[in-house]
Amino acid sequence: MKSVKTHVIASAALSALTLVVTLAARGSLPEQVPVQWGLTGEASSFWPRDVVVFVVPAACVVISLLASARLAGRGERRVAMYYIAPAVALAATAVIVFLGTR
Repeated sequence: MKSVKTHVIASAALSALTLVVTLAARGSLPEQVPVQWGLTGEASSFWPRDVVVFVVPAACVVISLLASARLAGRGERRVAMYYIAPAVALAATAVIVFLGTR
């Protein structure tokens, strides 16, 4: 079994892929990117494009590192637990980019 350190690093690296996704879509994103939608499907909250491109991926990496540190501190042996935060980060980023470029 791989060491916990390997899973923490891999988890952070996967979360960092959100930067690749947002940088690739930067040219297609509007100046104000919708990040929240109401029940009617209309955007109700917007963030500046550069916040979505740079700050969101940084926050994803920090959250992944904090979650991994917490799991490691508890002695978590279920490997999949280390990859939940990056999976959610990548899915959420893909949704924001998809809906933001529509």
